[in-house]
Amino acid sequence: MKAAEERWMATIALFAAVLVASAAPDQKTLQAVVGSYVYWISRIGAEALLFFVVRAAVEAYAGGRLSLLNITGLAILGSHLPFVLSVTAMDLVLGYPEIGIGAAGARGQTHITATLREVFYLADNHIALCALLSLPRWISLGLTRKDEPQTAITFLSTLDPPLVDPVLWIEAQEHYVRITTASEARLVLARFSDVVRELPENEGMQVHRSHWVRTSAVDRSERQGQNLYLHLSGGAKVPVSRSFRQKVLQTLEA
Repeated sequence: MKAAEERWMATIALFAAVLVASAAPDQKTLQAVVGSYVYWISRIGAEALLFFVVRAAVEAYAGGRLSLLNITGLAILGSHLPFVLSVTAMDLVLGYPEIGIGAAGARGQTHITATLREVFYLADNHIALCALLSLPRWISLGLTRKDEPQTAITFLSTLDPPLVDPVLWIEAQEHYVRITTASEARLVLARFSDVVRELPENEGMQVHRSHWVRTSAVDRSERQGQNLYLHLSGGAKVPVSRSFRQKVLQTLEA
């Protein structure tokens, strides 16, 4: 899905750039026509790339807590100012009075004021393009929902590449979480509590402030003095804290 979505986004951006370039005025020479197409493909391509990067960052850090609509909205807001600044810089290099500098009626206008005006003027264009770029995901989500019931987008569902096997063990490591399955162990930037919240309660349990295990992955429990440990099928030895001990023992007995 991810590769197909990226291809569709690139196609939409290219189509939008060609459409805008073909309608640009003052294309009386071949050089002007080629220059117009190169300009708009570069400009809209950069805008699309910024939106894609910011959306990916939002999904990586907060995808499990936000709906698709909120993710899209934050990506639009987060990519708008970088887009305006990049376009402004490109236009100044090319000698276009994009932010009004050197244009009629611009006398007395500061660069800050002109840039703020540009942020406002380009907002509707940016929202429209980002909405078009989001169509493949919205359409795909709608088609999928017709086939089977779907849940909200979660952090685990946004991992790339996706997890192949069920999660057996999760361990918090400072700002990261190590996710272990039967086929791999992956370190991802996430909050431990957020990942645990996504896992089915009837299939596993939190046994420590830094550990969650799948019940079916527990081979046996072991007491060492006052401490309790769980031996997992993959060979790992996971500590059980006192606050979770009673619940863990009850679950294992059941």
